[in-house]
Amino acid sequence: MRKRLLWSSLVAVGVALVLLGLPLAVAVRSSLERSTFDRLEGEVEQARIFLNQEASSLPRAAAILEFLAERSGERFTLLDPSGRVVADTGDDPAPAGTMASSPDVERARQQGGAAYHHGPGYIAASVPIELGGTSLLLRVADSDIELAAAIRRSWLSIAGLGLSALLAGVMLALYQGRRLAAPLEDLAASARRLGEGDFTARAPRSGLPEPDDVAAALDTTAGRLSTMLERSHSFSSDASHQLRTPLTALRLDLEALAMSGAEPELVAAATAEADRLEDTIAELLTLAQPPSEEAVDVAKLTASRLDAWRALARAEGREVVLDAGPVAAVRARAAALGQCLQVLLDNALAHGSGTITVSLRHVPGPGVRLCVTDEGPGFTDRTVPRAADRHGGHHGRGLPLARSLIEAEGGRLHIEQPERGARVCLLLPGVGGRAGDTAGA
Repeated sequence: MRKRLLWSSLVAVGVALVLLGLPLAVAVRSSLERSTFDRLEGEVEQARIFLNQEASSLPRAAAILEFLAERSGERFTLLDPSGRVVADTGDDPAPAGTMASSPDVERARQQGGAAYHHGPGYIAASVPIELGGTSLLLRVADSDIELAAAIRRSWLSIAGLGLSALLAGVMLALYQGRRLAAPLEDLAASARRLGEGDFTARAPRSGLPEPDDVAAALDTTAGRLSTMLERSHSFSSDASHQLRTPLTALRLDLEALAMSGAEPELVAAATAEADRLEDTIAELLTLAQPPSEEAVDVAKLTASRLDAWRALARAEGREVVLDAGPVAAVRARAAALGQCLQVLLDNALAHGSGTITVSLRHVPGPGVRLCVTDEGPGFTDRTVPRAADRHGGHHGRGLPLARSLIEAEGGRLHIEQPERGARVCLLLPGVGGRAGDTAGA
């Protein structure tokens, strides 16, 4: 923002300097030229009066012009109506010829007044004069070196003032940029702390109404989020206590059944389900906490979760197979991955048939592709688009939860239709990869 304010101020000041400086430079040039012409006009008028009073012949006029040239340091020239030089106090004839053809000189002849001419290297003023009954043109000329130097000095002064104005604009832009950008940067830092879970962060006040309104709204939001988080933690603690108490009672009942001679396999299956329920409760409570970056060995996690599912599958005459290739660790929470895997295995066991295959493969990104495949009827063309939305229906039970959990970890849930059965895959970002690296795998 500071750079944008600086550049916008520089552009505004630059445009203003161009719009004001160029006309000012032209006006100064015209003024200096006019001032020089006025000086020359005064001298040529005095010379005409002197010639009218003292000159009775052309040689006498030439002598008077030599005297005036020595006194003033300027060049005096007399020209006849054809432009021929009659008398000249200088040595270079070129300006006289140029002067004789000047439109200003023609106007001077016609109107009887002074004419102004600025040629290459000189500036001149001319007036018509009568000498011995002959109409002549009296011209006084001077070098334009001093005029050019004066114009150059004036333009340099204008440029200096423009640079000073530009520098003042830069300083003002830096000050305003710091004054306006600093409160926004502080707000961004407070919002970043809030996004990282620091609900004690409070936005500083700057004295500017708009940023202070945003800071007040941000503080209100932080307070509400803090209250909601405290209530969530309180509810999680209460729920954990309320759920673990009956689970403990259930375990005691299962131990009593085992001691009373109940079927060992049924007791073992019930105990496994109680263990799974306790793990699920622990994972759900973990997911209720603020997210944190973890590096999870997804192959090890998957293998540890399959024992309970193999027991349930054997009870239905089915089998769970793990097909794991070498894969990298993934950047996700173990609780989220465990819940997603549980949803996929639940669906495969409840709605599929035949062997359930859990496969792990490396995908470019880097990333990991975890798929659960069964040999059941699979998804139809009509149910696939709705299978993982919140109205998933029979085949999509639990998939909305899995999708929301995996997307919160930076991955994606993808449903495929092989030639036989159904396949649901989790695309997970590997450690060091970006969240979107596996999105298109």
